[in-house]
This record gives sequence, C-alpha cells and structure tokens, in this order.
Amino acid sequence: MNKTTKWILIGTGVLIVLLIVLSKTGVFGKAEGIKVTTETVKKRTIVELVNASGKVYPEIEVKISPDISGEITELYVKEGDTVKTGQILGRIYADIYSLQRDQAASILAQSQAQIANSQAQVANQTAALQALKASLEQAQKTFDMQKKLFDDKVISKNEFNIAEAGLKTAQANYNAAREGIRSIEANVQSAKANAQSSRASLERANKDLSRTAIIAPMDGIISLMSVKKGERVVGSNMMAGTEMMRVADMSTFEVRVDVGENDVPKVKVGDKATITIDAYNDRKFSGIVTQVASSNNGAASTSLNASTSTDATQYKVYIRILPESYKDLQAKNPIPFRPGMSATADIETETRENVLSVPINAVTTRDRDDSTANNGGGSKEEVAVRNSDVSEVVVFVLQHDQTVKKVKVSTSIQDINYIEITEG
Repeated sequence: MNKTTKWILIGTGVLIVLLIVLSKTGVFGKAEGIKVTTETVKKRTIVELVNASGKVYPEIEVKISPDISGEITELYVKEGDTVKTGQILGRIYADIYSLQRDQAASILAQSQAQIANSQAQVANQTAALQALKASLEQAQKTFDMQKKLFDDKVISKNEFNIAEAGLKTAQANYNAAREGIRSIEANVQSAKANAQSSRASLERANKDLSRTAIIAPMDGIISLMSVKKGERVVGSNMMAGTEMMRVADMSTFEVRVDVGENDVPKVKVGDKATITIDAYNDRKFSGIVTQVASSNNGAASTSLNASTSTDATQYKVYIRILPESYKDLQAKNPIPFRPGMSATADIETETRENVLSVPINAVTTRDRDDSTANNGGGSKEEVAVRNSDVSEVVVFVLQHDQTVKKVKVSTSIQDINYIEITEG
C-alpha cells in the first residue's frame, strides 16, 4: 500500500465518524416537524349559506296560445316589441269562422221570422175565436128558445132539429178554432226555442271569430316568439294549445335556482340572498326568496324512471332580484337582464350572532381513543355496527407548553370560513 492510498483511507474513516457524530447530535438528518397554523377561538356571527345555480327570468311572464286551430295569417309584432293590454298581436285564418257566423245569423233570422209569423197567426185566430164565441152564444140562445117552443108544441120537430144542429155546428167551430190557437202557440214556443239555440250558435260563432285575433293579455315586452306567419297552430279550450309567443313584465326579475334535497329543508320564503350574474360578474345583487317548490324538478316522470335514474333530486327555488340593487344599471339600460342569463345565489338560511366558532379547517374527524370496534370478534354485521360509532369530531387545542390536546366537540351551522362549536 503506498502513502497516497493510506491517506485516502484515513480521511474516509474520519469523515464517516464525523457524520455519525453530527447525526447523533441532531445537526442534520433530524425529521422536520409538521407545520401548523393557529387561531384564537372567538365569538362571531355565523351566516349559514346555501349555494345554488340557475337562470334569470322575468318574474311575470305569460305564455300566449290560441283558443282555436288554424293558419297564422298575420303577425303584427316581433321579439322585443313593447305591447299594451288588448293590443292585437296576430290573426288566425278566419274565413271558416266567418262562414259559421253567417250561417248562425241566417238560422236565427229564420227562427225570428217564424216567431213573428206564428204570433200574427195567433192574433188572427184569437180575433176569429171571439167571433165564433159570439156565434156560439147566439146559437145557444136560439136553441134554448126553440126547445121551449118545441116543449110547448108550438114548433115542429124539424124546426127544433135545425136549432139543435146550428148549436152543434157553432160549438164545433169554436172548439176547432181554440185548438188551432193552441197549436199555433206551440209553434211559437218551438220557434222561440229554435231562436234561442240559434242565438247561442251565433254568439259562439262570433266568439270563435273574435278568437282569430291574438290579443295581448298584459302590458309588457314580447320576450319570445315561437311561430312564423303561415304556420298552423292548434287551439283548444280544454288544454293548452300551441305556444305562439310570450309577453313578459321586464320591470321585475327573478332567479330560479335548483337546490338539492339535503339543502332545500333549510330554505324558506323570506330568506335573503346574494346573487351573482355572469353578465355582471363584478358585482352582487340583493334578492329574497319568494317561493320554494313543494315537488322536485321532473316529479311527473320521476316515478317512471325511478329504477334507472341516478340524478340528484333538485327542487326549484324562486328568488326575486330586488330592483334597488340594480337601479343604477337601469339608468344606462332600462332592461339590464335578459331571460336565460346564468346566475348563482347564496341564500342566507340562518344567522346566529355571538356564537363560539373556529375555522372549518380546524375541525376534523378522528377514531375514538377507546375504540374497540375491531376487538371482540363477532359477525361482519356486528363489526360494522361497532365501526359506525368509533369516530368523533375533534379540534386540536394548543396548550401553554406548546403541546396540543385533542378535544371532542359538537358543531352546528357554518359559513364559508367558520363553524359554530356548541359543545366541547
């Protein structure tokens, strides 16, 4: 072994010894401790929020559908136009309804003419009946006189028979005239019934004809136009017909959001909300809950697809955007929002003041120290029951000696950053 090799071996040995000594003394190689942050437990105001997304809509929007079927012959408005109550917005082909109106009017006129004719006949027959009544009374007097003379053997049997025949003829003529009047009066009643039916048909025809004009039900703006001139629409009094257009009151708006089944029990009418609209993402708008749906979205079809649907159950919540929160925008644009704009709402479901709270990140779940879930054997079901009760909610509290202590706590509502501690 030469001298150079010898010194290399000696130096290597010294270096190894030095590394061992430094490691033992903790100069290097010591594991770095876990870095943590601390915060003092304080009493704060906690506002519980439910966050949900949805769309902006006019608070009042009316769908316009026809009451009768036919072809659209005229459209007098377009999307975005301002309309007034009673304004004609369009027309449906009316010729068939005009024909029905004319036919009903003709039948009514015939019925009224029949009534007038029958009433004139009744008047004439009544006058004739009075004359026949006078003849009957005269024939009765003649018969009475001739009978007395015949009984006194003053006149012959033939003369008496003539008087008796005259009375019978007068009575028959009177009875026939009276029955004729009754028949004519029955015809009058029948004609009146026909006239009433014809009048109802005419009113119905006039109403159908008037329905060929599509009328604005309210003041507002045409927010949606769904049809074009020349298209056919279906109308019915029994069900909703073809949607032709919508008229909306653009002075008030609402956000319709979908809230999950776990959060919707917390939401109630009157809750305040802070709204963010994508078109104005640099500002917040104030809102208030006006309605919470009692049935979930698509409830009608849920039962049909219950075995296959995996979608989370959602409930519609309606939030009015308070006008004072966007009044400044209306100075530049009278209609600052458009139907269908995307929006997000933070609904304030509960507020608690001066409650003990800690940061949400400070609350965690740990296994209980006295857990015996995996001890004692037993079936899988018994072990599962024990495992369901082996964890607890805790926070770690910094002691004066810079050590930490695990403390079991009970929690309540929370906001974005803090959670209420109710026990612990």
